[in-house]
Amino acid sequence: MTNLNNPLYSKLKAGNKNAFQELFEEYYTSMYFYACKFVDDDLARDLVHDVFMIFWQNKENITIKSSLSAYLFRMVRNKCLKEIERQKVRDDYSTESLNLDELAYYNDGIKSIIELELEEKLKKAMDKMPDGCRKVFVMSRFSGLKNKEIAEQLGISVKAVEKQITKSLKILRLELKEYIPLLVYIYFNGRDFL
Repeated sequence: MTNLNNPLYSKLKAGNKNAFQELFEEYYTSMYFYACKFVDDDLARDLVHDVFMIFWQNKENITIKSSLSAYLFRMVRNKCLKEIERQKVRDDYSTESLNLDELAYYNDGIKSIIELELEEKLKKAMDKMPDGCRKVFVMSRFSGLKNKEIAEQLGISVKAVEKQITKSLKILRLELKEYIPLLVYIYFNGRDFL
């Protein structure tokens, strides 16, 4: 049955809430099991609910050339694939996704390609700091000095040191947001860096 002859489709386009409830009851279970082929149960449930909400919110603008069910299942598939891609991108930036061979380089003290790239990124980010800010940051994070020690060496107050560190961290978080987990692992062995 084409959508032009489908009374449910016509009612949905007109904003009939009973038609939407009927659509939900007719397709929810099969859409849920279909989504479970791509993602876990809880996420499948959420994504199918999202599909129904998106469909309802855009009902006046939706043009379906095939069948209503084919359209809904295609929406579910696309939603699942987007979620899988989003999770993959997130995982790519976590330290857990690092190649074990790369990690072996760090443990052996050999500079890997990733480490060299990170050093370059860190240097460029630090070049964007004002001189005093960069000096305080290096003393704090690379020389391991306490704020009081830095203040004494530079002849400034502890508050001024804290302000400079806060400023430098803000710059680094902005410039290196994609690299923070790696920087912490490589240079600071999990210690507070950013």
